[in-house]
This record gives sequence, structure tokens and C-alpha cells, in this order.
Amino acid sequence: MSAPTDHAVVLLAHGSPDSRHARGVEALAARVRALAPGRAVHTAYLDHHPPSPADAAAAAGRGPVVPVLLTPAYHVRVDVPDAVTVMRSAAPGPFWATAALGPDPLLLAAAAEVLDRAGISPDPGTAVVLYAAGSSDSAAVATITATLAAHPPAGAWGPWRVAALDGGQALPAVLADLPKEVRRTVAVSFMVAEGILRDRMVTACADAGIPMVAGTLGDTDAVARLVLLRAGSLPR
Repeated sequence: MSAPTDHAVVLLAHGSPDSRHARGVEALAARVRALAPGRAVHTAYLDHHPPSPADAAAAAGRGPVVPVLLTPAYHVRVDVPDAVTVMRSAAPGPFWATAALGPDPLLLAAAAEVLDRAGISPDPGTAVVLYAAGSSDSAAVATITATLAAHPPAGAWGPWRVAALDGGQALPAVLADLPKEVRRTVAVSFMVAEGILRDRMVTACADAGIPMVAGTLGDTDAVARLVLLRAGSLPR
């Protein structure tokens, strides 16, 4: 359905027992508000954190529900539609789920933004590993690699690769497969917010002898723009 121009936007995140996750999602919501002054932007969580989908529906009244998820895995296919059904029962609406944030080339732009903020510029001898939490659905994780293949990052970089904690190639295997021309490898957390899983990535990177760049994709204007794009509030 077409989106009205005055609707609220609801960011629907997974939630985590680690409070850093919610802080990161709320920070992303603040970035979205800054890019769309006057628009109501709400957050909701599938688990662990308030507000619930029903509470967010009561506050928002109507509008698109943007899943703050980076691959089209189980939560996108099952949990998000269930949450939207709850929201439609809690408020007049209408509410409708948009596509998840990923796959999308703006996520690669977000990774480049993270790198730039850390002072890491394109260099043919520098490889970048996008480190994803992953999923038991390996096809969902593979969408990150497919996006890289279809939209190579701008600039004279070395190879960009994808590692995953679950459902994809493990970090040691990715590093072992890099060409010998690579002089430096850095990792970017392919996650929206800090949390337990990112901590595991940091530990794995330290064990492998490569740095994890500070920050997450949710810290970027590129992801804030992507939220508004999904909500029908920005042209592609």
C-alpha cells in the first residue's frame, strides 16, 4: 500500500538482555528524527525491552513498521508479521511492515562511514571484513556477500569479505583466504548496536590479530537514511 506523508515511523528491533542494544536502537531513532524533523519516530522490541509492539502502536497511531534487522532471516519472516498483527489489534492503524534493512547497498555505505570515522581510508592493501552475527539461515547471511558482489564499495580498497558468528564463513577461514597482497585487515561490526554478540566479535578479532573498528552500522547517517527509505519517506 502507498504510505501517507504524515504517518509515524516505528523501528521494530529484536531486543536483547544487554541494555546496550536498546541504547543503540534509540540512538538510531534519534538520527532518523534529525533527518526528518517533525516526523514522529517510535521504537518497539520483539523481546526483552519496552516498548512492546502494542505499546508502540498505541503511541504511533499508524504508519510503517521498519524491521531493524540486517538480513531476511527467521525474525523477518515470522516474528515481524506476528508483531504487526498485534499492533493492528492495539490501535486503529493502519500498520504495515516494510522490508528489513538488509540486504541493501546503503549498509555498505554505512560500513564505509564507520571506517571513515575511524580514519581508515580506501587503500588497495587494506582488506575489510564485515563481521555479521549471522543466523542459522545461511541463505540470509549470504545476502550480505551478494550485496557486496552487486555493489562493490567505492574507492581503491583491497578485498571486502563477510564473516559470521553463525550461518556463514568463520573469521579464521575468511582471513586465511585473503590474497597475499593484503597488508592490513580491519573488521567492521555488521550490527545495528553494541551488545553481547559484538563482544564475541571483538574477542575473535583480537585472537586473530586484527582490529575491530569502533562503532556499529546503527551509528551512521546511511542507516538512518535507509530507515526513511524503507518507510517511504525518501526517494532512492
